[in-house]
Amino acid sequence: MFVVGKAYDVTIEDLKIGHDTISWSDRLKYLGMNFKSGRTLLVDNETVIRKFYAAGNAIYSHVKFAPEVKVLFLMETFCLPLLLLSYASEALNYSKQQLTQLNVRWNRAYRKAFFL
Repeated sequence: MFVVGKAYDVTIEDLKIGHDTISWSDRLKYLGMNFKSGRTLLVDNETVIRKFYAAGNAIYSHVKFAPEVKVLFLMETFCLPLLLLSYASEALNYSKQQLTQLNVRWNRAYRKAFFL
């Protein structure tokens, strides 16, 4: 179970149904999206960034001698959708800090493609 709102940091007893116990959590994964509890519903970017770096490193390990344009094409095709969560980005309300984090990751990928 997951709490969002003013009481997100209040300790709440676990829910007991028969002999089973359902505990409270501060994170929730729903339809591939990770959320954190807080005063408002927060999107957790940690796993997204981790998957972006994994995909980018897999591409860079196989294209050592490829031209920069081809590397950028592969990055835009396979990594950018992971970073932008293109299927849900319109529905999410990113904070300015989260947008900056995503932008920094994408800029690093471009710099690495051009060996900067």
